[in-house]
Amino acid sequence: MHLISLNTAAALTGLTKRTLWRYIDSGRLTVANPSEPGEKAHVHLEEILPLSGLTIDPQYHPTIVDADRGDPVAQCDLGILLLMNQRPTDAIPWFQRSANAFYPDAMCRLARAYLSGEGIECNLETGVQWIDTAARKGHPLGQALHQFLHSPAGQELLHAQNPAALNKTLDDIERQIILNTLNATADTP
Repeated sequence: MHLISLNTAAALTGLTKRTLWRYIDSGRLTVANPSEPGEKAHVHLEEILPLSGLTIDPQYHPTIVDADRGDPVAQCDLGILLLMNQRPTDAIPWFQRSANAFYPDAMCRLARAYLSGEGIECNLETGVQWIDTAARKGHPLGQALHQFLHSPAGQELLHAQNPAALNKTLDDIERQIILNTLNATADTP
């Protein structure tokens, strides 16, 4: 069984830690006893998921555990899983944690959220700053988005205050970067 902290259980379910403790006290949830003094209590992920309303394939359960433990790649992946489950607001903190740990994919995801206002209040300046940071780290998507957003066409689109048009254009750029990457790796012997 996969164990996660009460903080992550609360984030996935939307329940407070106090409510989760009531569920533990009533026997509805099982708590894994801490093995070290001062260690935090953990619950079984398999018991939490039904309370969350999330549809997550068991193959991704280790990703959730790794995200809970602080792995930036897994945190970004959990954010993506939450997006796939139509929970953009819940995805943002995971992207934020991962981006703060300097993971460029998360920086791009967080930037896109700020630029579109999906899951968080639209903030073009913050979105562009995250793209610029990903670009400086050498991230191909970050570099392509940076180049576009700082071009005259990108600046015009940013200032037009049309999030749908901006999002569509950024989606097109992302799709092209993915296709280029796939084509480059397909030709590798």
